[in-house]
Amino acid sequence: MNLALLGATVTLLPLLVPRGPGNTAPVDLLAAAFLFSVLVTVVRQRRRLEVPAPVPLALIAAGSLLAFAVSDSPKITLLTLLVDVYLLLLCMAVINQLHHDERRLRIVLVIWAVSCIVWTTIMLAAYFHVLPSSLLELLQMQAEAKRTSGPTGQKPNLAASYLVVSFFVLRASPWPRRRPARVLAAGWLLLGVFATGSLGGLLGVVVGSAFLVTGNLFRRGHTPFEVQGLVGALLLAVVLPAAALFAVAGVPRPSLSQVDLVSEQAKNGALAYSVGRLDNSLGGRIVLWTAALQKAGPSLLTGIGPGAAKTELSISNGSVDENGVLRVFSLHTDFLAFLVERGVLGLLGLLGLYAVLLRRSAWLFRAQANVGRLQVLGPAVAANIADSFFHETLHYRHVVLMFALLWVASNLSVIGSRAPAVPHSSPGEALHAVR
Repeated sequence: MNLALLGATVTLLPLLVPRGPGNTAPVDLLAAAFLFSVLVTVVRQRRRLEVPAPVPLALIAAGSLLAFAVSDSPKITLLTLLVDVYLLLLCMAVINQLHHDERRLRIVLVIWAVSCIVWTTIMLAAYFHVLPSSLLELLQMQAEAKRTSGPTGQKPNLAASYLVVSFFVLRASPWPRRRPARVLAAGWLLLGVFATGSLGGLLGVVVGSAFLVTGNLFRRGHTPFEVQGLVGALLLAVVLPAAALFAVAGVPRPSLSQVDLVSEQAKNGALAYSVGRLDNSLGGRIVLWTAALQKAGPSLLTGIGPGAAKTELSISNGSVDENGVLRVFSLHTDFLAFLVERGVLGLLGLLGLYAVLLRRSAWLFRAQANVGRLQVLGPAVAANIADSFFHETLHYRHVVLMFALLWVASNLSVIGSRAPAVPHSSPGEALHAVR
């Protein structure tokens, strides 16, 4: 029962419409049912709940409560804290449901892989104007061809985050079985990321792929000497061409004018609605971040309260809506959001959380046990960290679930236990194996 509810939750992760109270969505009904069922099971079996990254989470909690105590927006802050608790409990429920059970973990990965391909198909159908108008209206998706948002409530960047995480989850999944099918499925998801026009999504794909390549290279070095040789080879591969280029063309001096030039050149091509937006996107964020730091001032020590930045600071990049009203934005980066809203303690907790997750990602590459494709969950973390520099991703449900799957996979890599798995199976065979 618990696994079925978790599978249904994973299937509906990007379905965030219609919106309910407190930004709830249809997927939260299934997630809440799963959470309740797991908690009942844990109580009945008197099992000990595993808490992921307790020290960083304690720092985040301390910073959040301190900021809540001094916040001028207690209602917004309290609602944000309740959402934090809900997502943490959901993460813990997934970890404890899949506790040391590789078979169930792989089944969840298969369900995610199948469902993300279906959702990508729907998003691309909307992007290419072949989705029926009735379904387009029902899912509240953008009808214009510039950027597709998926059923995420007119939020292309959120849709891109889901697709980027799903790209690496797909690669970690035992399905599809054959390499050509896996390549086609991965390419399909990347086309979906392109259709969202999200620069953070594209950056996430690049960083996550680089993390995967680097991890695989280091995994092949079994001795310290071999690892040092790989590091030296990588440094030479980067430094020597760069030195030759600088000797011929001079040392580059990046500036916003160069960003504008790159953006202008891209506006007439296929990247018009992604790289072509680089000037406005980066410039707008710099304005937001500068204004936020100036307005927060001394409050950075304690924070102004979780979720309170948009209402308390009223920061804008100067853009207006269709009615000519100045648009007010959130901080568009997890790092600055944690500092401004939760203070120094909150930021330290966030950095600690990412450090723990990256360390566990490295465990998967160094595992003595054969974890197979599960190691690709590590690059998903790296991809999300890159995306979180330009978007606030820690309140995304799919990100929290991905963290939980990585935690379970890293536990398996440490204890070296391998339950009977479903290594190259169809979705039907994988689901049948749990019965």
